Amino acid sequence: RLVIAPMVLEARGLDVTPGMIAKLKSANDPESAAVMQIIFDDEIGHVAFGSKWFHITCKDQSLEPKLCFQDKVRRYFKGLLKPPFNRPARDLAGLPHSFYEPLAFEIK
Repeated sequence: RLVIAPMVLEARGLDVTPGMIAKLKSANDPESAAVMQIIFDDEIGHVAFGSKWFHITCKDQSLEPKLCFQDKVRRYFKGLLKPPFNRPARDLAGLPHSFYEPLAFEIK
């Protein structure tokens, strides 16, 4: 759950929300764009929280975080992780690209 909810599903919000903000601005809806910006900023914190506690849990259990993340995604998430990824936002949230990018190109 710690992997899938914040580090996969909420991280996806980091990828798609900037495009939604841009579309709202181009549709002359700055109020909705501002709301989406708040959601985006909050999402960075959600992903960061999940990443922080995931790394702590891995350390406590002597697990290698990248391998553990990839194992959990393969086991509990159906489908591929979908690029393009918002690497700067994911980096800011403490989610290294080496964790998720390889999973986007695997055949299931």
